Amino acid sequence: MRIYLTAIAFFAIASAASGQDIPDRPVHRSEIVAAAKRQFAAIDANHDGIVTREEFDRFRASPAGRAAAATSNPFEHVGGHWFDHADPNNTGRVTQSMAAQRPLSMFDQADLNRDGVLSVEELKLARAVMALSGH
Repeated sequence: MRIYLTAIAFFAIASAASGQDIPDRPVHRSEIVAAAKRQFAAIDANHDGIVTREEFDRFRASPAGRAAAATSNPFEHVGGHWFDHADPNNTGRVTQSMAAQRPLSMFDQADLNRDGVLSVEELKLARAVMALSGH
């Protein structure tokens, strides 16, 4: 069952990343936290701690937003569904903790030994799932 959940988590990462490169080195949970904070800060235009749909749409249309959508780093990628994933209850407001919830959840599911690091072996599984899914 754990392997199955891991495959699902990596399929979700692969789907979100759509052809992006998964690193060929261990990835620490703190990297995911830092990336989520950077993404949120870039999107939160008025720096009030809340991202609205309008702020997200403006960010996506900006040069920085286009660069974040085009990056090959799956932990820095900001796709078109970022807001929907971060706001599953459709409140129209996303906090920093809400924005980090999904990527951290996927990370935690993939961290088989619960050591806070996705090992190269765990990441190899991600590549295998990506290959099987056609990404």
